[in-house]
Amino acid sequence: MKTYLSTILATGAVGCLLMAGCASHPIALSPVGPESAGVDRSDFHGTGYLKVYSDTKSRVVGDGPPYYTHTGYNIYDPSGRRIKYVPNHIGDMDEAPTVVTVPAGNYYIVAQSAAYGRVTVPVVIKGGCNTTIHLDRQWRPSPNAPSNELVYLPDGEPVGWSGATTASAK
Repeated sequence: MKTYLSTILATGAVGCLLMAGCASHPIALSPVGPESAGVDRSDFHGTGYLKVYSDTKSRVVGDGPPYYTHTGYNIYDPSGRRIKYVPNHIGDMDEAPTVVTVPAGNYYIVAQSAAYGRVTVPVVIKGGCNTTIHLDRQWRPSPNAPSNELVYLPDGEPVGWSGATTASAK
């Protein structure tokens, strides 16, 4: 009995080590901010707007076609305090992500990505500007967009416009 129990425990320990070896490492992204479009928008006063194209979930209402609603996400301040949970859709047929008003500043969001599961994205919100994050693999920036002004997932998928140049301005 003692040998049987030892074998089970050893097998379980090896299984845990193997599973830990397969665990994914967190993705480190640069801050995402509003598109600069050649205009200096370094206003960290007032409020800005955030739209997150998170991964979608299929929902069926009655016998109708499926609707693909964006999954919810959390917004955190730099100290890790949760500021807001955003359901990211209104009702089961709303396929557009929710636009939320956020005070200007630096934040991070935790949301579902279509390619990487749950990801953490640093976000820069500027007064009067729109910050958009694309985690659903659907966004294609203009072909002439400078690559150094974009933030990418590790597989090269664009997520949004770089906010790194103004993230430390506050």
